[in-house]
Amino acid sequence: MPAVEQFLAMFACVWGAVWGSFLNVVIYRLPRGESLLTPPSHCPHCQARIRWFHNIPVASYVLLGGRCASCRAPISVRYPLVELTAACLSLAAWFTAAYNPLVPDVATALALYAFLFLFVMALVAITFIDLEHLIIPDSISLPGIPVALTFAALQGQYLDSGLVSGLIGAAAGAGLVAFVIGAYWLVTKQVGMGWGDAKLMAVIGGFLGWRSLFFIFLAGSIQGLVYAGLMLAVTRGRPAPAPGDEVPPDSLRKVKIPFGPFLAIGALEWLFFSRLIESCFSALFGM
Repeated sequence: MPAVEQFLAMFACVWGAVWGSFLNVVIYRLPRGESLLTPPSHCPHCQARIRWFHNIPVASYVLLGGRCASCRAPISVRYPLVELTAACLSLAAWFTAAYNPLVPDVATALALYAFLFLFVMALVAITFIDLEHLIIPDSISLPGIPVALTFAALQGQYLDSGLVSGLIGAAAGAGLVAFVIGAYWLVTKQVGMGWGDAKLMAVIGGFLGWRSLFFIFLAGSIQGLVYAGLMLAVTRGRPAPAPGDEVPPDSLRKVKIPFGPFLAIGALEWLFFSRLIESCFSALFGM
């Protein structure tokens, strides 16, 4: 790999880790209604301000042994996990842009990378927020829709999409989830998926185009069911709850599944492996 390409790849990785550190702030504060800018980063246990050399992505967590430098309280492993995930996805986004045969030059690759970076960082934030709080913030998904359609209009052709495909994808993505919500309610009189999932699918469909929707929804559903099955197996292996404690679910229907993370995983799978996925579908179904 030439020196310039090595530098850009390393930059993408470090850039992702740095923004992953900021995503940790978003993931913690946004659902709690706190400012993302003030106060500066601090320990949630002792409130001590985190110095810059204790806030280096991944490295600081390792060097501090996963504990606060001031009070030695344990730091959640989520912090380095988010930073590592962001670094890897940023690098993958750069490779997707830089080695796309349709991209004519470096300037176009950088512009494509910028859009891909915004998309994957939004998916990381949504994933970890939904896992913890079972919500997808409108402040991320709603602005994501016009950004997705802007990408579709300006650079969608590099992902075999475009403005028309993005518009159809946004409408069909939200409509598909709305149909599932309505159908599930009619059959069970219970709420299954949430409207946050519909807005997320509008972002994904707008960004990746309508052709991506079938795979993303199918892959997300299958992976979500696997997660639910694992959670059910774990809770069944626990001792009986004490009086007054929450009763664990005894069937898949009763397991609370945050569907957003699995839609996000399906979107990432399509973004990075769409050609392989379409080849597999073509081989299996003659599509």
